[in-house]
Amino acid sequence: MVIKAEILAEIRNLLGLTMKAGVLVRGQDSVRTELKKGVSLLVLLASDHSKNVASMVEGYRRRGQCEVLVFEGLERARMEKELVTGSTQILGLPRDHGLTIKIRKLFVKGAVADEQDKNI
Repeated sequence: MVIKAEILAEIRNLLGLTMKAGVLVRGQDSVRTELKKGVSLLVLLASDHSKNVASMVEGYRRRGQCEVLVFEGLERARMEKELVTGSTQILGLPRDHGLTIKIRKLFVKGAVADEQDKNI
């Protein structure tokens, strides 16, 4: 799903709050460490994420420990620039955190809007 600019801006603002709150996990090693600790995460991937990153989270996803969402149309360089996350292709957020729930809802809202636009 391609995220519309206005929804991306809202997600960017919420990610900024998660950084300030200290709950945003950035990078493959940090996400893996949290998953190994048993933390349940919402994992956000850049559209051009590596196969290594995808295979790393797949086992955790199959076991229900993480939910994986891919920012289609938002590659690593653009993710770094527009989301101000630093150089990374993977982000993790605690699934039960209030800001994570809002980000997931925005992501779904963007997907629904994108699907409706395709049907026009």
